[in-house]
Amino acid sequence: MHPIPGLATALVAAILLATTPCASARSAAAPGEEHATMVTLGETARREIRQDRLRLQVRIEQTGADATRVQADVNRRMAAALDRARAVAGAAAEGGVRVETGGYWIHQERIGDTREMRWRGAQALTLVGTDATAILALGARLQADGALASGLGWELSTERRRGAEDELTTEAIARLRTRASAVAGALGGSVLRFARIAIGDTGGERPPTILRAMAAPAARSGAAADPVAIAAEPGLETVQVAVQADIVVRVTP
Repeated sequence: MHPIPGLATALVAAILLATTPCASARSAAAPGEEHATMVTLGETARREIRQDRLRLQVRIEQTGADATRVQADVNRRMAAALDRARAVAGAAAEGGVRVETGGYWIHQERIGDTREMRWRGAQALTLVGTDATAILALGARLQADGALASGLGWELSTERRRGAEDELTTEAIARLRTRASAVAGALGGSVLRFARIAIGDTGGERPPTILRAMAAPAARSGAAADPVAIAAEPGLETVQVAVQADIVVRVTP
C-alpha cells in the first residue's frame, strides 16, 4: 500500500505538537526572555500594636407611668450630658475625645410579677478617642449624674493602623525580594523582573468593636444610679500586610 501524499508529514507535525509543552498567557516569554519562567510568591509581615483609642458607652435611662414625661426626662438629661461631654471634647486635643449619640428607644414593661405597667426610655451616648484619662473621668462624672455604663473597649486608631501598615508593607516587600532571589538561585537562574505585585491588608487579629456589656444597677425614676468604677487597660492588636507577586526568572538552559 502506498502512503497517502502528505499524510506522513501531517502525522509528524501532530506528534511534535502533542509533545511540546504549552506556554500559558501568564508565562509567555517577552523579547529577551526566551529562557525565562514565571514564579508566583507571597510574603506576609505582621506586628502586634498597642491599642490607643478608647470607646466608652453610657446610657441615659428613665422609667415612669407616663410615656411623654419619660421621653421629656430622657431628652433633658441627655441634653445636660451632651453639654458636659462637648465641653470636655472641646478642651481636649484634636481627636482626643469625640462624642456620639446612639439609639433612642422607649417601651412599656411590666413591673415585677405584678400587672402594673410602666414606660422605660433610654438613649446611648458614646465617648471615643485617644485621651483615655479624659474619657474615663467624663464617664465617671456622667455616672455620678445618673448615667449607666453600657460598655467599654479599646481599639486601634486609623492613624496608628495606617502607619503600621506602611512599615509592614516595606518589610513584606523586602522579604519577598530576598525570597525571590533564593528561589531563582535554587532554579539555577536569576530574577529578571517583577511582572505583577499585589499588596493588601489581610485583616490581622482585630477584636470586635462591639462593646462588652457591663453590670449596672437598674435606674430608678428620678434617682441617680450608683457609679460603676471604670478601669481600662489597652490590649494588643495584630496588624498584618500580605504581598504577592509574579516574578520572571531567567533559568540557564
